[in-house]
Parts: sequence; C-alpha cells; structure tokens
Amino acid sequence: MTMTIIAKRTLAFATLTMAALALAGCTSAAAVSTHTPEADAAVVPTFTDVWVKAAPELMGGTGMTALFGVFENPSHDDITILGGTADAALTTTKLDTHEVVQNDAGEMVMQEKKDGIVIPAHGSVTLKPGSYHIMFWDLKKPIAVGDTITITVNFSNGTSATVDAVARDIANANETYDPKADTGATPAPSSTMNMG
Repeated sequence: MTMTIIAKRTLAFATLTMAALALAGCTSAAAVSTHTPEADAAVVPTFTDVWVKAAPELMGGTGMTALFGVFENPSHDDITILGGTADAALTTTKLDTHEVVQNDAGEMVMQEKKDGIVIPAHGSVTLKPGSYHIMFWDLKKPIAVGDTITITVNFSNGTSATVDAVARDIANANETYDPKADTGATPAPSSTMNMG
C-alpha cells in the first residue's frame, strides 16, 4: 500500500514537472516571437552604396543634385524615407524625396514624391538616377567628384540617420523637373532609366 502511494505521488510530481517545463517552453517561445510596434519605432534603416551626383558648377549662383543608394529595413513594418537636411554651408533648403515619371507627353520628368519613399518591411529600396532619389536644392557651393557630403535622412518612424555620400560623375540623368507634373504619373521602369 505504501508503495502504491509513493508511486502515485512520484507520477503526480513527474506529470506536474513536465507540464511546468512544457508551459515554460511555450512562454519562452512566445516571448521570442512577440513583435511590438514600439520595438520597430526605434529601428533605423541601414544603407549601402550611398552617393551623390557631382555638381562641379553652379548655374546662376545655385545648383541641385541628388542622393542615391540602397536603404534596407530590418523591421516588421514599412518605414518611409521622408527627406532630410544637409550642412547649412551646402544648402539650407529641406531635402525632398523625388521620383522620375513619364508625363502625358511621354517625357521623363522629375517630381516630388510627397508621401515619401517606402522601404518595405524586411526589404529594401534602391534610390538611383532615373527613379527614386533624395533631392538637394539651392546648393551654395559646387560638389566636385570625390567630395564627401554628410546629410541626415529622416524616416517615418521618428528615427534619422547620418549618411556620408561620395560625389560621383555620371554621364547623363538629365531628366527635367516639372513641379506641375501629373501626380498620377507612373514611375519610370528601372530597366529603361538606369543611367548610373
């Protein structure tokens, strides 16, 4: 009889221990996979191959250029590039997000992308000539090939990143700027507009 009580108690203890271990394992697995928007709010997108188009001469005392590169988003939520700022010695004008689109006349024109450039969750976006880019306006000084330009890029989740971009020379990327371009225009296919 004593043996039966000991066996039952041992079996009950073993069952409780296994249940507790199984529950702890589930809790720990759930904690690892839990996603919170607050965690993504602190995620700063990463960037590679960031550069600007050289602007070796100013026309009429001012100039413009653009920033290009690959921006990656490791978070669970889309993050949008909103634009940025540059050193006041280069320009005091806010840097805008832009795209190149085909207008109703079939011409490739540049226009502001007012809602920013989306970097998809766990994905990337490439800013390149003839497509998406961050636009610099009202340059106060030339940018020679090889110069390094430092800018701050701002994102929709409230973060920002300091980016050092080296100036490159490219043969073309001579699309025109049309501030009244049709906002419903389609972005240029990258295969036909890769000018870099």
